[in-house]
Amino acid sequence: MAELSSNDNHVSHETPEGYFTVPPAWLQYPTCPPPPPRELFANREAYGAAMDQRDRKSHPIRPQNDNRPLFALYRLYEAIVLDRNIDMRNEIEWFWRKRDWPVKEIPDPKDSDPERYAVLACIPPLINQAYNRLIDLGLPRDAPALMTTQQLEEMKQRPKIYEESPEWAAHVPPLNTTLTIPHRAQGYTGAWETIDGWEDLRASAPFKEKNILIWEPHIYFV
Repeated sequence: MAELSSNDNHVSHETPEGYFTVPPAWLQYPTCPPPPPRELFANREAYGAAMDQRDRKSHPIRPQNDNRPLFALYRLYEAIVLDRNIDMRNEIEWFWRKRDWPVKEIPDPKDSDPERYAVLACIPPLINQAYNRLIDLGLPRDAPALMTTQQLEEMKQRPKIYEESPEWAAHVPPLNTTLTIPHRAQGYTGAWETIDGWEDLRASAPFKEKNILIWEPHIYFV
């Protein structure tokens, strides 16, 4: 089991090879963006442990008085790249409840890393798949968590307002070299593996547009 030890401005993560020093920036997000995908792949256990510690400290990335859609976008980036499926679905559901945050108004992160930027650009279409499915069922984003049968029928009679992706997401260019994002086998407890190619039916369509090969994330929360 991961063991974290903190000392002023650094955190160490125990690995089979010894202690790996976690960069302080990993615990200061969103002051600094998360590392690029390949850096996360190389340090997934240490970074995941840093995320867990960060979350235990009263969710410093989600302060009540300073939260924005862009912060949520980067949190989803972390969860998708590290295949933290529960974190991802919780974040998508939490964003859904922020009814004054239309997906199309997520601002352009203008990220300097091409691979990280490409992953970020795939997330709004992914969110829309989850949200528009619920909207098709007659559940608008301002629907209460608990409803009577009568309330549900009233909701279904409303005009359907579907979510759309922000313009910047379509303008992010596909990667020149395919980025393959691994996933956990056997119910998220097995070895890390990748799908073989685009012909695999599990490959995610939104990510394919940016030349990113990933197993379709499990985005549906209802």
